[in-house]
Amino acid sequence: MDSREMGFDALLARILSELPELSSELRKAARFLVDHPDEVALVSMRMLASRSEVTPTTFVRLARRLGFGDWAALRRPFEDRLRSGKAPFAARADALVRRRSEAIFAESLRTTVANLAAAEAVNGSEEIARACAILEKAQRIRVAGFRSCRAPAHALVYLCRMFRREITLLGGDGGAIEAELAALGKKEAVVAIGFSPYSRELGPVVEAAQRHSVPIVAIVDSMAAPIARHAKVVLRFSTDSPSFFPSVAAAMAIVEALAATMLARSGPAAAARVRETELELQAFGAYLPE
Repeated sequence: MDSREMGFDALLARILSELPELSSELRKAARFLVDHPDEVALVSMRMLASRSEVTPTTFVRLARRLGFGDWAALRRPFEDRLRSGKAPFAARADALVRRRSEAIFAESLRTTVANLAAAEAVNGSEEIARACAILEKAQRIRVAGFRSCRAPAHALVYLCRMFRREITLLGGDGGAIEAELAALGKKEAVVAIGFSPYSRELGPVVEAAQRHSVPIVAIVDSMAAPIARHAKVVLRFSTDSPSFFPSVAAAMAIVEALAATMLARSGPAAAARVRETELELQAFGAYLPE
């Protein structure tokens, strides 16, 4: 890819792939770019050099090593990222309140439609089939999603339990998640959901899955996400939003579509279990009368 056309996610992936081959000074500068993308877009190169304890010329050399003509060209994807809706929440909230509020509602809906179209475009049938195969083979599925990603994680568990009992939400019972992770077995699978900035709780989940040789299906915003590096299958979603907070609408759509696909692949027996579950819910008075 021409460096002039490179987006932030592609640049991040290139930095991560070349990191082991860089000199110690270039590696220090590269790690600072990866860990502090907002600062790269907002402050001067001299300030970045001071913060990362390298010389300004180190950033120029890093830019050339990565295929960019100069520092300004390397910085551009970071600036585009900030403009595209991945800015810090507080900064985006400040910008939001200065806009005409009557236009935001319609723009939010249009952006959600675009996010859904992007999810369809980037997640091919092969990835979906591989994800389903991993989850079907597992004796138990553990789903990890924290903070705003708790909603799609909970939705996946709720939907799949309609036809499959052996699926649980990590940390869902209010107990220590460490105990749940210690009990992971090789015949299980983990679904991990997250977007940048990634919840720190996902770190121990991924580490435990690796330690127990448990396959991971990652539902994330980028192929460069920390979860994605260790996943057997990666399904991607866009978090673009005119609001102050990233959107999880596409993540929710992916888990709903994944659950529907799993049910369709499971056949008549699974459909019968859905019918039984629905009757049980009605018997327990789970729904308000019509």
